[in-house]
Amino acid sequence: MTDKAEVLKMKPSDAGQVQKKRVQLDSGRQVLVRSENNEEVIEITEPEGEVIVKVRMTDEGPVVSVTGAHLELKSTETISLKAKKIKLQAEEEAVVESKGSLSLDASKKMDMHSDDDIRVNGKMIYLN
Repeated sequence: MTDKAEVLKMKPSDAGQVQKKRVQLDSGRQVLVRSENNEEVIEITEPEGEVIVKVRMTDEGPVVSVTGAHLELKSTETISLKAKKIKLQAEEEAVVESKGSLSLDASKKMDMHSDDDIRVNGKMIYLN
């Protein structure tokens, strides 16, 4: 037996007019779909109203925001990140680990800074 998902149809909105659809989930979370100002927005909110997932379809393309205590991306093959700029920030610790080889390449200047010691360990260390 297959369940069919309910299709939420939204009427085209006049300029500046907001169209909304809301679905209440068993967990108390809600899914809100709205269309306004040339954007379609899908939001998943916690019962208290906090937005935990937001997808905005803009003229420039989709914008996805996820908020939560943990975020996991798992793939049996490849995860690729491609952008003009990528910024990773950690408040406590950042770890990059590979069971195979690891490469860092830059076409331009590469900087490394630490307010504490920097340690480089290896069987053989090659400089230039």
